Parts: sequence; structure tokens; C-alpha cells
Amino acid sequence: MSRKAFQHLTDEALLDHYKETRKTVVFHQLYTRHKDALYRYSIQMAPASSAKILQELWQKILENPPQLHGRLFRNWLFIQINKALREQQALNEHKSTAVDYRKSAVLVAIQKLPSLQRNILLLHMECKLSLATVADIEQISLKKCREYYHRAKEQIETLVYGVQPKPWQVEVIEE
Repeated sequence: MSRKAFQHLTDEALLDHYKETRKTVVFHQLYTRHKDALYRYSIQMAPASSAKILQELWQKILENPPQLHGRLFRNWLFIQINKALREQQALNEHKSTAVDYRKSAVLVAIQKLPSLQRNILLLHMECKLSLATVADIEQISLKKCREYYHRAKEQIETLVYGVQPKPWQVEVIEE
């Protein structure tokens, strides 16, 4: 089969085909579909270690394709990368290393969010996962997930643009 023949297959069908044949062209198709979204997500969650974590994840899939147990491959990928990032974050907390990165105001604001809010925001906005899927990944209720998502957006807006007075909070000018 040619590369074009694989384009119409679902991720799960491609993974099954890769398990059976171990053809690198099939793996490459899966990799190509998901590499950019995973990279954008992980680089914003953990800039210093994202390349290593992604390399390990793809190597693991290449050597031993996963059993999805009814999950979508895309969801499985984000669950795995999420676990790896959390483990790396726990290791980094013990090391307490400070790394200086030149960042945009938005990236700085995203990095200042609590990790759960940052994770929910990035999974939804960057990775285009539904909030229901994000709630499943984080193992929280959909209602709580929505609250964290909206709170994260508000905090980023405040960190980037500052506190904007609301029309009902404008100070009265005394003459």
C-alpha cells in the first residue's frame, strides 16, 4: 500500500495495521498526524524537557505499539504525554533549577497559570481536544473542567493586559 492509501484510515486502524506489519510508512503516517499538536502542547507545558519526553513517547510507540482499550489513539497520546510531563515536573521541583527563556507575554502568562489550569487550556486550545475529553484526561468533572478553562483564560487576559476597570467599577472624578 502506498502512503496515500493510508490517509483515509483512522488512527486506530493505522495503529492496528502497524502492529501487524511493523511498516515504518504506517508509523510515519501516525507520527505526521499528531507530532505538531503534541509538540505545541508539551513545549508550553515544559520547555526544557519536551523534546526528550516526545522522543521517548514516539520511541515507545515504535518499539511496542500500545493497546488502546477502546480509547482513541489521539486521546491515548495526550494522556501519555500528560503523565510524562507530570513526572518530569515532579523531578524538576526537586531539582529547583531556574532556566531563563525569552518568552512572549502570552507564553509568560501561560507559564504562570497553575499546572491544572494550564494543562486544560493547552489541551483545549492548542490540541483542539473537546473539554469533555480534557476532563477525561484530567479525571475531573466536565463542569469543573469548564470552570478551570474559563478561569485560565481570564487570568491570562489579566496577566497580559492588566486589570481593566469594568464599566460599573469606574472611579468617580471629583471636581
